[in-house]
Amino acid sequence: MDRVKRILGQFENAAHHPGQMVREWKQETGRKVVGCLPVHSSGAEELIHAAGMLPVGLWGGQTTISRASEYLQAFCCSIMKAVMEFSLTGVYKDLDAYVSPNTCDTMRCIPLLLKETNPEVPVIGLVLPDNRKINVGVDYLAEEFKSIGESLSEISGQKITPDALQNSIAVFNQHKGLMNHFLTLANEHLDIITPYYRHMVIKSSFFMTKEKHSEWLSQLIDALEKTPSYPWSGKKVVVTGIMMEPDSILNMLADYNLAVVGDDLAQGSRQFRTPLPDGDDPYVRLAQRFADFEGCATVHDPVKLRGTIIKDLVTDNQADGVLVMMMKFCDPEEYDYPYIKMDLEDSNIPLLHVEIEQQMDSVEQVRTRLQAFAEMLRDK
Repeated sequence: MDRVKRILGQFENAAHHPGQMVREWKQETGRKVVGCLPVHSSGAEELIHAAGMLPVGLWGGQTTISRASEYLQAFCCSIMKAVMEFSLTGVYKDLDAYVSPNTCDTMRCIPLLLKETNPEVPVIGLVLPDNRKINVGVDYLAEEFKSIGESLSEISGQKITPDALQNSIAVFNQHKGLMNHFLTLANEHLDIITPYYRHMVIKSSFFMTKEKHSEWLSQLIDALEKTPSYPWSGKKVVVTGIMMEPDSILNMLADYNLAVVGDDLAQGSRQFRTPLPDGDDPYVRLAQRFADFEGCATVHDPVKLRGTIIKDLVTDNQADGVLVMMMKFCDPEEYDYPYIKMDLEDSNIPLLHVEIEQQMDSVEQVRTRLQAFAEMLRDK
């Protein structure tokens, strides 16, 4: 138990001190760091790694929004407001470049704003195809990744070779496998892997090399496997949305004896659940992974499979209900919600819709609703 707690403390420290992690890496290696904006920077991350640089996830954070309001409208999501605030106030000063995918309407303007506010830092746009499953969509995205790779090579001074990229893909695929193993094993230790620590393990992966995070994961998995499983007596939930922050909401779940046993979060298991396929062309492999991916409001999904994915998570993990963590002002998520609600209600799965944002002044309304939901599940 002590070993598990010590390892979890490492993940927690990394998740809470991303700037420190980045600076230490730069000092140790003398190499560059590229910030990757959400939600679909996968592909670019492997390219950054192959170019000898460190990809770092930029998911906003809890901060006071002041200068960002000069550039973004009031109805933009809190993640992008925080990203702009951090950029304007020097929090991202250790970044040597940005990669910004066209994830949503707000994200489409972010590259221009970053160039305007920090003209000395290169911004590489990643234009993802809507028709991602047809051959021409895969071919287009493979060429897009090649173009991005050339830009990254210029920034790093290290050419991306096919062998180097294949090696990076192997590193990232191994990490995905370890993350999925951990998430499965965590459900046998819900007394230790609380919603908060589950999040810390995932979030820390955005601020260090995948090799180092995989090493920590292997240590944690080994320690958990040597720890007797815990018979959880509380209720189990699946969470869906962009993310589950601020951290106070995660701690509330533990307060009401709710354990997270599965997630469909953009910042969570969506990062890990789709491995890269085999193949001789690494760029096609990266593009095919995006074509194979399912279940996100920010990619074209005419069949609306997300509700089915969430239902399967509920069944596979014997969950009692679903928490829909709705990021305020996230239009794609709001458009998806009616389909999710209909699918879950048709299967008699209890769900709670909770509106969140990173800069929440008060979480007491969320507390009241979570408490009522927990009591409803206990009485069910």
